[in-house]
Amino acid sequence: MFARPQPLYWLTLDPVRGASHAWLALALALAAAIAGLDYITGYDFSLLIAYLVPIFLATWMIGRAAGVALACIAVGLWTAMFAFKHPFSHPFLFMWEAALQFCVYIIFVVVLNHLRIALAHADERFVTVLEGLHASVYVVDAGGGELLYLNQKGREAFGGGGTSSVREIERRLGIRFADLMVAQQSGAGMPLEMRDSATGKWYWLAVRVMRWVDGRIVQLHIATDITARKQAEEVARQQHEKLDMTARLVTVGEMASVLAHELNQPLAAIANYNMGCVRRLRSGNWRPGELLDALEKSSAQAGRAGSIIQRVREFLRKRELDLAPSDLSGMIMDVAGLIRAEAGRHAIDLRLDLDPRLPKALADGIMIKQVLINLVRNAIEAMQAVPAEQRELRIHSSAESPDRLHVEVADRGPGLPSELTENLFRPFFTTKADGMGMGLQICRSIIEFHGGRMWATANPGGGVVIHFTLVVAKP
Repeated sequence: MFARPQPLYWLTLDPVRGASHAWLALALALAAAIAGLDYITGYDFSLLIAYLVPIFLATWMIGRAAGVALACIAVGLWTAMFAFKHPFSHPFLFMWEAALQFCVYIIFVVVLNHLRIALAHADERFVTVLEGLHASVYVVDAGGGELLYLNQKGREAFGGGGTSSVREIERRLGIRFADLMVAQQSGAGMPLEMRDSATGKWYWLAVRVMRWVDGRIVQLHIATDITARKQAEEVARQQHEKLDMTARLVTVGEMASVLAHELNQPLAAIANYNMGCVRRLRSGNWRPGELLDALEKSSAQAGRAGSIIQRVREFLRKRELDLAPSDLSGMIMDVAGLIRAEAGRHAIDLRLDLDPRLPKALADGIMIKQVLINLVRNAIEAMQAVPAEQRELRIHSSAESPDRLHVEVADRGPGLPSELTENLFRPFFTTKADGMGMGLQICRSIIEFHGGRMWATANPGGGVVIHFTLVVAKP
């Protein structure tokens, strides 16, 4: 583990004691060498500027105090070398030059120390920013595979430091950094979404080849945690599958009565033709042409029944949700046409109050028709105990807002108490003796999947009003 964030520059404000002694020894040796060389060359060739080298090393690598000490030592060495052989006519001039040299060295130390501190603080600010990121940031040596930097989030996610951590990250993410380097240089695609085999988290990995502060080529990796997004995508996928299944189940339930009604006629005709043939055969008074004609008609009715079943089967077959601009008023009128005969048998007055200027809705027409059929049949069943003259079913459509369409299905049934109205869309809640309590819950799921919402209110004239909204299709 990294005990602390590693600095990105080679300078530091807190040097190691052993390293400080080494740098101080080097600076002193250089100062002594310069003093000796200066004494050998004599006053005719001044090496005063050369003392800036050890002063620089002491200040930059150790600190301001060391730089001031080296400046004093340099002036002292220069004074000792030329105290008795300087060319000045008065000692005051010699001491004045020494004082000027000392001032120059001190100014150099102060400026250099300020620069050193400024660079170090800039490095610290940069590292602080990286440490505070929510993404894992790490730098890998492209040649040796060494981990040069790993921020706090990376240490929490992967831990460790050095080459071993590089191998661990490669193993857990299922990648090789060398392959990423080759892929980026060749311009080939590379995997961006990767799963951590140890924790199960998903990361979006961004890689950039760059030059490090010491000149070597490195890879900068930024691994952003996208686990929440992947989980949301998985939940959405599962919800879509469940919705697709429940939509087909709703279709099965809603089409069962249609299927029974459609098959009733051909099956009754088949039974009649067959019984007619049986009666003629038993009476002994029959002609082959009559029997042949009856059997052909019976066969035709059987084919008709088979085609009805095939159409229903095709309708129920699994398919993807098809959102497209759809005429909401047209869908309501289609459903009204299908249900009008059933409403008439129950003496229900079916009224349509549709806005002719409605924009198109973004919807799957078949699913929305299923929702409408379910709501209308629920309303018809709810009014069975109501006197015939009060049975009224109203379907109203309007534009709730520029981007929302609103539909109401209102009945004049006995209604529901407010506490039951709140539970109307809960799974398995039903007021029917033989109901399963899934129809309205499935209808709401379909509407919500379309981006709308469904709710219920009390009808002022008695009964319940079911509301739902749909999104307006963009032109």
